Amino acid sequence: MNKIVFINPPLSISNRYGVRSQSGGQTPPIGLANLAAMTRKYGFETAIIDAAALKLKYKEIAKLVIDNKFKYVGITAVTISVGHAARLAEMIKNYDKSIVTIIGGPHLTAVPVETMSRYPQFDIGVIGEADYTIIELLNALENKENLDKIPGLIIRKNGSLFSTLPRKRIENLDDLPKPAWDLLPNLAKYYCPPVHTLKRIPAALLIASRGCPGRCIFCDRSVFGNLLHAYSAEYTFELIKDLYYNYGIREIQLRDDNFTAYRNRTVELCEILKQERLDLVWTCAGRVDMVNPPLLRLMKEAGCWQIWYGIESGSQGVLNTIQKNTTIDQIQKAVYMTRDAGISPCGFFIIGSPTETKESLESTVRLALELPLDEAHFSFMTPFPGSELYTRAAEYGLFENDWSKLSGWLPVFVPYDLTSRDLDLYSKKAFLKFYFRARIILSYIRKIRSWQQLRIYFRGLLALLEWLILRKSNKVRFNKNL
Repeated sequence: MNKIVFINPPLSISNRYGVRSQSGGQTPPIGLANLAAMTRKYGFETAIIDAAALKLKYKEIAKLVIDNKFKYVGITAVTISVGHAARLAEMIKNYDKSIVTIIGGPHLTAVPVETMSRYPQFDIGVIGEADYTIIELLNALENKENLDKIPGLIIRKNGSLFSTLPRKRIENLDDLPKPAWDLLPNLAKYYCPPVHTLKRIPAALLIASRGCPGRCIFCDRSVFGNLLHAYSAEYTFELIKDLYYNYGIREIQLRDDNFTAYRNRTVELCEILKQERLDLVWTCAGRVDMVNPPLLRLMKEAGCWQIWYGIESGSQGVLNTIQKNTTIDQIQKAVYMTRDAGISPCGFFIIGSPTETKESLESTVRLALELPLDEAHFSFMTPFPGSELYTRAAEYGLFENDWSKLSGWLPVFVPYDLTSRDLDLYSKKAFLKFYFRARIILSYIRKIRSWQQLRIYFRGLLALLEWLILRKSNKVRFNKNL
């Protein structure tokens, strides 16, 4: 049986977050761990190379592929890393053209034809959920069978690109094997969530559902769409136990797009966690219109200590434009309910949304300061491939569609009533006013329980200072015709 290696391509902290200091953390490639579990289950000799975590260079990765005689190479990529993935695939091909390079991930799914046309070094693209597609693909390649009938592929055929039928969503996620964490570098040593989301270490990420019912115009829904499928509460707990007992994890960060959307599953999981009484804390993300006091109290009793809400803006007009379908009143009630339940409320905000003005930006900063939030994240509006805004950006502003800059940390989209300088100034103003307050500074001091935590928070401070003071905005070139 031929061997397959899954690769998370090189991507530095500077590439990802726009600063050199380690503030954003390093998170494990959960999707690759899921796929590796599948290929191993079906008999393929499997490995994972997380080049980002191991800080490997392109030549080092290619040498590992060649030396270990992998015939199949599966590379994952988000938009900002697809160029890195292509460079790696090209280098591998230069060593051995017989190696089959397979690209997958949200970027390829969002713009498959454009990606495969731009990067001929990718032999095959896997569109959408790849758990079963990868098995059917590898078996067909091994048996030299036609790929046309395998759903969820984009392939090269007779000098052209050919897309097979779409693959149906996976109905029962409980049928999937547990992620192959053992094929990744040591979880406790090489991975650490962002400093502002951390209470206990070692910590790990887990995704217990796929999809989101929201219809925000800035979200990429190309992979999972608006259909929400989730692991059962029992299976989610099995995943948690695996990390707890086998890898020593003491904090779980549930990175579902909207953990509270499945209300019954959330309640069931909380009851299990209360009953089992693991020495564990956890966090999640949710929508402000999907929580209430009884649920929040139960989550607190089950070990939840922090919830991140997608607040986005302090302007109701902007919220309506981006189709958030929430109100300022709902935002305020959810944040105060969360605080009153004893859970730390945190907020995601976006600078530079469609129809944004200086007045609406002032409203956003004001709301962030008025709410009893313990943490806040201010990113730039970024029209990612697969989002509605990606195709409609020209209606609202100027957009530099440079995939290498679509990180959320550069003002690549500028509403017509503003300038990139306006966005940069309000981003820095929001961070400064929010974090350099006595309440926030004291809260960080109280969190420190060890020298390791002190080092983590110090690195976060360095990164924030670099962002606010040292960073020079990249020049952004706009095309009104995009």
